Amino acid sequence: MTATGSDFSGYQVEIQTPEHFGGLVSCRRACPVHTDAGAYVRAIAEGRYEDAYLIARKPNPFASVCGRVCNAPCEAACRRGEIDAPVAIRALKRFVTERFGVESAAYERTSSASASSLVPPGAKRVAVVGAGPAGLACAHDLALAGFAVTVFEAQEVAGGMLVLGVPEYRLPREIVKAEIEAILSLGVEIRFGARIGKNFDLSDLRNDGYKAVFLAIGAHRSRQLPIEGVNLDGVLRAVDYLLNVNLGYSLELGRKVVVIGGGNVAFDAARSVIRQTAALEAMSEAELREALATARTTLDQLTGPKTEAPEDVRVALDAARQAVRGGAREVDVYCLESLSEIPASHEEIEEARAEGIRLNTSWGPRRILGRNGRVHGVEMVKVSRVFDDSGRFNPVFVEGSTTVVDADSTIIAVGQAPDLDWIKPEDGLKVTGRGTIETDPETLATSRDDVFCGGDAAFGPRIIIDAVAEGRQAASSIAEFLGKVPERKRSRVRVTRYEPLPALRGYELLPRISPPLVDTKRRVGVTEVEETYADHAASLQAARCLQCHVAPVFDGDKCILCGGCVDVCPERCLRIVDVVDLHGGELFPTLLRNRYGNDPERGRGAAIIKDETSCIRCGLCAERCPTGAIAMERVEAQAS
Repeated sequence: MTATGSDFSGYQVEIQTPEHFGGLVSCRRACPVHTDAGAYVRAIAEGRYEDAYLIARKPNPFASVCGRVCNAPCEAACRRGEIDAPVAIRALKRFVTERFGVESAAYERTSSASASSLVPPGAKRVAVVGAGPAGLACAHDLALAGFAVTVFEAQEVAGGMLVLGVPEYRLPREIVKAEIEAILSLGVEIRFGARIGKNFDLSDLRNDGYKAVFLAIGAHRSRQLPIEGVNLDGVLRAVDYLLNVNLGYSLELGRKVVVIGGGNVAFDAARSVIRQTAALEAMSEAELREALATARTTLDQLTGPKTEAPEDVRVALDAARQAVRGGAREVDVYCLESLSEIPASHEEIEEARAEGIRLNTSWGPRRILGRNGRVHGVEMVKVSRVFDDSGRFNPVFVEGSTTVVDADSTIIAVGQAPDLDWIKPEDGLKVTGRGTIETDPETLATSRDDVFCGGDAAFGPRIIIDAVAEGRQAASSIAEFLGKVPERKRSRVRVTRYEPLPALRGYELLPRISPPLVDTKRRVGVTEVEETYADHAASLQAARCLQCHVAPVFDGDKCILCGGCVDVCPERCLRIVDVVDLHGGELFPTLLRNRYGNDPERGRGAAIIKDETSCIRCGLCAERCPTGAIAMERVEAQAS
């Protein structure tokens, strides 16, 4: 039983279900695909690297990708962050994927010939439109469920924004290709150069015998900034710019580039421009140190843990960093938000500023200035606040505060939208006022019973792990629609018992240390910026975990009420009380009668209650118990 208040006042308790047992598994619940982050971090701390990889890979067909570019919502929910800083969950995932993932020599690929047997003769056919992370994750699960899956991709390369939007210095193309090859080895077919509305329509898919369709077309259309001058030569949309760079086209940006937008994609574009120049080589050591110091100051001013920005915000940072690598000598990022509001991740800001990109906060564009049909500057105006008192986006500008910024090129990163011009009235699809396909967020069903939708086209720009989760949910819904009961609906309870993990001495004082970065002077071309931990460093970072996924579980038949667990608890989160003093929900009286045979009397029944928010999973209570009534366990619902 768990006390609802830390002071145990009134002994009000909550009856736990398997979803609650095992503690506050916040990192797992925060992950859209429910990766058991606590379990694989513990495995790393114990040196069980292959086990850690298998845990991380089980719910996520893009584990190696996410080990590099996931926004890591699990870290935002990590309880260690309440003490100092979250566990480096994403970086630890990369640590194990490099040893056992698709990028490693240890990975054994299943041959297409043997994997194709997963699709039985006469299997029902499903069409997936879009070969991005949502579409491929859906194809992966459908193939495993025994369906014949064909993926239709408009481009000549698979991966969606993983290869068309995310710069290669953040995500090597070999990693994406290897993840996709593993999915294709299951018997999935991809048809390239197949754009819906141009090469085929929804009616064609039905006529060709496809029993269901999953739409995962992404959001590749850049939103327009409603100001004067956006149609001048030299004004680029961030998504278009990144797409061209990633397809190998060279764009001449000039010496000075202004990126408008405060998200990760803006910074990536700026960093990519500088990447292909000798600008960094010309910086003195003192200038580099000053840039790093400025970045650290910026981080110090960012208050509190931040939820990760959506994928449309990431485009801005990507665009800025890409601009650095593209040849520009000066790259400035201007955003409406203040330092405390900017939605880009802390790490991306620090890396960008260390590369020489200047971040200018609380400025908004009023108009883009041109000369002879080409951009030569941007008129900016100071922003006093971005959000109103109710928290809604409602920028207020300071009159008389305008300034003109010189620019040879301007990259606009203010969001993306799906291209839905292909939808016909006879398709039976409804479109929302936001310009997305109307989709049930739980089942991903659309207004047409045989069509499902996910990712950016359904809900607007998403982070990668959200897209993967929606692809997997769509596969489950499609399987059910086609008559196959999803496995996760046939659940049971699994109990895993752990020996108390001896805490590393001083683990509570271990600081979070990010993976090493390539020196700024060597960040050229497609050189990957972030490296991986050495074994010892990974073990230390994993040892910072508070083991929230494991908790003491009590066996009342063995308990002798000696009180040893209460005495030894360093957080004073345990208490032995008379059951007649307990109060709970509607099921509580029934639970007590089932336990004692009738309504309990004072002095004839006792209970141990625990303040779940205070328990640190140290295992001392289990070690102290003389009868073995307490065990460190993980109790969870699991598909049968």
